Amino acid sequence: MILACVSLALVSARAAHALQIVPSVGISQATDGGENRSMVALAIRNSFLPRTQLEIQAGYRSEKKDFSGQSFDLKTVPVTLSLWASPVPMLYAGGGVGAYFQGIEYDGNLYPASNETQYGVHLGGGLHFPLAPMAGLDLQGRYVMLGDKSTALASGKFDPSFWTLSAGVAIGF
Repeated sequence: MILACVSLALVSARAAHALQIVPSVGISQATDGGENRSMVALAIRNSFLPRTQLEIQAGYRSEKKDFSGQSFDLKTVPVTLSLWASPVPMLYAGGGVGAYFQGIEYDGNLYPASNETQYGVHLGGGLHFPLAPMAGLDLQGRYVMLGDKSTALASGKFDPSFWTLSAGVAIGF
């Protein structure tokens, strides 16, 4: 399905010359608190229908979780597909679905590391400020909803959902 959407985006981009590549950097935080962590991402956007854009994004984020005196690192690589509606030229909002490739590494190697894929949804929006005819500043916020995840620790489960705020440069072709 993602391959079909990528093909559709690239074919329509060739006709409309509306393809954008958006590298971005931002902050991310788990919904259960903790420290703000950095996140990096690279997105490809294309005009889909009037006032809408289809986006495919891949990113990277990590965070440290502490439970009952034990801790682990959670590393996430989100690969998402989003549909953004733009009611006015500088503002957009929407949501999408994604696969979230997650790895857990326990401190002190008490338990073997684990890797798992979770599927989730996200909602968000942003502002796009033109800087030049083919470039713009993109500010975005999104909230990612994922199901509870199990650990090898005695505390059992935690909520891996998170939010992000990012800034990027949208480069048009």
